[in-house]
Amino acid sequence: MSFLLVAAAVAVVTFLWVRVTRQNRQRWLHRLDLPGVWHWAEQGGRLELSGELDGGRYRIDDPDGEERGEWSLHGHKLELTPESAETAQFYELRFFDEGKIGIDGPGRERRVYAKERSNVVPLKRRS
Repeated sequence: MSFLLVAAAVAVVTFLWVRVTRQNRQRWLHRLDLPGVWHWAEQGGRLELSGELDGGRYRIDDPDGEERGEWSLHGHKLELTPESAETAQFYELRFFDEGKIGIDGPGRERRVYAKERSNVVPLKRRS
Protein backbone atom coordinates (compact mmCIF):
# COMPACT_ATOMS: atom_id res chain seq x y z
CA MET A 1 0.00 0.00 0.00
CA SER A 2 2.78 2.44 0.89
CA PHE A 3 4.40 1.68 -2.49
CA LEU A 4 1.23 2.88 -4.25
CA LEU A 5 1.22 6.10 -2.22
CA VAL A 6 4.87 6.80 -3.10
CA ALA A 7 4.24 6.02 -6.78
CA ALA A 8 1.19 8.32 -6.81
CA ALA A 9 3.16 11.11 -5.12
CA VAL A 10 5.98 10.76 -7.67
CA ALA A 11 3.46 10.83 -10.52
CA VAL A 12 1.79 13.99 -9.17
CA VAL A 13 5.13 15.76 -8.65
CA THR A 14 6.27 14.78 -12.15
CA PHE A 15 3.01 15.98 -13.68
CA LEU A 16 3.24 19.34 -11.89
CA TRP A 17 6.91 19.78 -12.86
CA VAL A 18 6.17 19.10 -16.55
CA ARG A 19 3.22 21.49 -16.48
CA VAL A 20 5.21 24.32 -14.86
CA THR A 21 8.10 23.76 -17.28
CA ARG A 22 5.76 24.02 -20.29
CA GLN A 23 4.14 27.17 -18.92
CA ASN A 24 7.56 28.76 -18.36
CA ARG A 25 8.64 27.90 -21.91
CA GLN A 26 5.46 29.41 -23.37
CA ARG A 27 6.00 32.59 -21.33
CA TRP A 28 9.61 32.72 -22.59
CA LEU A 29 8.50 32.28 -26.23
CA HIS A 30 5.84 34.99 -25.91
CA ARG A 31 8.37 37.35 -24.36
CA LEU A 32 10.90 36.69 -27.14
CA ASP A 33 8.22 37.21 -29.80
CA LEU A 34 10.58 36.03 -32.57
CA PRO A 35 8.26 35.99 -35.61
CA GLY A 36 8.50 39.30 -37.41
CA VAL A 37 11.09 41.54 -39.04
CA TRP A 38 14.37 42.23 -37.22
CA HIS A 39 16.90 44.88 -38.29
CA TRP A 40 20.67 44.65 -37.87
CA ALA A 41 21.56 48.33 -37.53
CA GLU A 42 25.35 48.02 -37.79
CA GLN A 43 25.47 46.70 -41.36
CA GLY A 44 21.95 47.39 -42.59
CA GLY A 45 20.86 43.76 -42.54
CA ARG A 46 17.41 42.33 -42.06
CA LEU A 47 16.20 39.05 -40.53
CA GLU A 48 12.63 37.99 -41.21
CA LEU A 49 11.19 35.13 -39.15
CA SER A 50 7.77 33.73 -39.93
CA GLY A 51 5.77 30.83 -38.54
CA GLU A 52 5.16 29.82 -34.96
CA LEU A 53 6.81 31.16 -31.79
CA ASP A 54 9.44 28.39 -31.86
CA GLY A 55 10.01 27.71 -35.56
CA GLY A 56 9.12 28.35 -39.16
CA ARG A 57 10.70 29.94 -42.23
CA TYR A 58 13.34 32.66 -42.30
CA ARG A 59 14.94 35.09 -44.73
CA ILE A 60 18.15 37.04 -44.15
CA ASP A 61 19.17 40.03 -46.27
CA ASP A 62 22.57 41.41 -45.35
CA PRO A 63 25.72 42.66 -47.12
CA ASP A 64 26.75 39.02 -47.76
CA GLY A 65 23.59 38.35 -49.77
CA GLU A 66 20.22 36.72 -49.22
CA GLU A 67 19.58 33.44 -47.46
CA ARG A 68 16.33 31.55 -46.95
CA GLY A 69 15.42 28.42 -45.05
CA GLU A 70 13.87 26.96 -41.91
CA TRP A 71 14.43 28.12 -38.33
CA SER A 72 13.70 26.57 -34.96
CA LEU A 73 14.46 27.40 -31.36
CA HIS A 74 16.02 24.85 -28.98
CA GLY A 75 16.36 26.40 -25.54
CA HIS A 76 18.68 29.38 -26.10
CA LYS A 77 19.98 28.06 -29.42
CA LEU A 78 18.61 29.28 -32.74
CA GLU A 79 18.89 26.67 -35.49
CA LEU A 80 19.00 27.97 -39.07
CA THR A 81 18.85 25.46 -41.92
CA PRO A 82 19.39 27.21 -45.27
CA GLU A 83 17.63 25.89 -48.37
CA SER A 84 21.01 25.78 -50.13
CA ALA A 85 22.66 23.57 -47.48
CA GLU A 86 21.77 20.27 -45.86
CA THR A 87 23.41 21.01 -42.52
CA ALA A 88 22.01 23.38 -39.94
CA GLN A 89 23.92 26.10 -38.15
CA PHE A 90 23.32 26.76 -34.46
CA TYR A 91 23.56 30.26 -33.00
CA GLU A 92 23.48 31.45 -29.42
CA LEU A 93 20.35 33.58 -28.91
CA ARG A 94 20.52 36.32 -26.30
CA PHE A 95 17.49 38.28 -25.13
CA PHE A 96 18.43 41.83 -24.15
CA ASP A 97 15.07 43.52 -23.85
CA GLU A 98 11.69 43.37 -25.51
CA GLY A 99 12.33 43.88 -29.20
CA LYS A 100 16.12 43.44 -28.94
CA ILE A 101 18.00 40.17 -29.39
CA GLY A 102 21.56 39.11 -30.05
CA ILE A 103 22.71 36.28 -32.32
CA ASP A 104 26.21 34.89 -32.02
CA GLY A 105 27.70 32.06 -34.05
CA PRO A 106 29.60 31.14 -37.19
CA GLY A 107 29.35 33.93 -39.76
CA ARG A 108 27.08 35.99 -37.52
CA GLU A 109 29.28 37.00 -34.62
CA ARG A 110 27.76 39.33 -32.03
CA ARG A 111 24.93 40.67 -34.13
CA VAL A 112 22.28 42.69 -32.34
CA TYR A 113 18.86 42.92 -33.95
CA ALA A 114 15.98 45.26 -33.12
CA LYS A 115 12.43 44.27 -33.99
CA GLU A 116 10.44 46.35 -36.43
CA ARG A 117 7.27 47.50 -34.74
CA SER A 118 4.02 47.74 -36.61
CA ASN A 119 0.45 48.55 -35.77
CA VAL A 120 -0.82 45.36 -37.41
CA VAL A 121 -2.24 42.87 -34.93
CA PRO A 122 -2.12 39.27 -36.19
CA LEU A 123 -5.40 37.41 -35.77
CA LYS A 124 -5.54 33.69 -35.12
CA ARG A 125 -7.15 31.67 -37.87
CA ARG A 126 -10.05 29.48 -36.98
CA SER A 127 -9.32 25.80 -37.39
